[in-house]
Amino acid sequence: MKKQVNYDQSEDEEEEYGFDYSDDEGEQQSDQDTSDQDDEDQDQIEKQHDLEKLKRSLAHVSFEQLAEIKNKMGMKDFKLARRGQQALNDDEEEEEEEEEEPSTARGKKSAVSKAQIIKDLKKAANQVKGPRQRATKEDMKRSSKHSPMEMSSKRKVGRFRDVVETASTKRRDPRFDKLSGQLNQDLFEKSYGFLDDYKQSEQAQLKEQLTKTKDPEERERLKSILTRMKSQETAAANTKRKQMLARERKKVEADLVKQGKQPYFLKNSEKRKLELVDKYNQLGEKNMDRILEKRRKKNANKDHKRVPFVRRST
Repeated sequence: MKKQVNYDQSEDEEEEYGFDYSDDEGEQQSDQDTSDQDDEDQDQIEKQHDLEKLKRSLAHVSFEQLAEIKNKMGMKDFKLARRGQQALNDDEEEEEEEEEEPSTARGKKSAVSKAQIIKDLKKAANQVKGPRQRATKEDMKRSSKHSPMEMSSKRKVGRFRDVVETASTKRRDPRFDKLSGQLNQDLFEKSYGFLDDYKQSEQAQLKEQLTKTKDPEERERLKSILTRMKSQETAAANTKRKQMLARERKKVEADLVKQGKQPYFLKNSEKRKLELVDKYNQLGEKNMDRILEKRRKKNANKDHKRVPFVRRST
């Protein structure tokens, strides 16, 4: 009864004083609607912010952890967190189209969607991976020579690659094999000294053939063989002489060490000087003078080429 009286009184006041309370009530209602709308917008912004934050965190998660999160959250929430509302709506539209299509087309659509999911998950896993690093020798080491070696799956395997090693006969050259030991020059010369006698007899036979043959081509061939054998003989004699000098120097150095002096090792330049002195001693005075005269002429010709020509006076 009181409420009715108050309402009637308010109507009387409106008529008497000209007040209109209906507009105030409409304004209050509109203010309440706008505040509700602002709250909804704020909630939507916060939700979007949380989704963005979750999306950024999922970008740095490993492939296995992504699969676990997908199983816990469910496919719908997982897609919403990873790709957003638009992608979720697109997936829902695809699902509705699949329901309308026949069973054959539905199987194709589902296969495509699964492939897309796998592609997205692989993309997320690749984002987690850092920059590529080449495998070092330590990484490629095996526990034994029979165990398989770890290799990249992206590299094509050769067609003729031996996957399983089989025992096969390998040719071995004793001259270059470590199992044969180090070369002992003195022992080698003593063991194979008879080869020098064979070479001397071969040279004598070639000289006889050279005197008998009249064919110019055959004579040239025999001459080239003889010159090559002589050059090899002189080179072998020079190496023997150098080895003899080295042995003598070692003996002298060993005697000095026994006397209490410090060991001294010659430089290569000093070795060459000693070899040159020994060569001149072997030649003799006459041959030495002849060689020095040739060398003087050679050096004089070199110096004469460098001298500029005198200009002609006009």
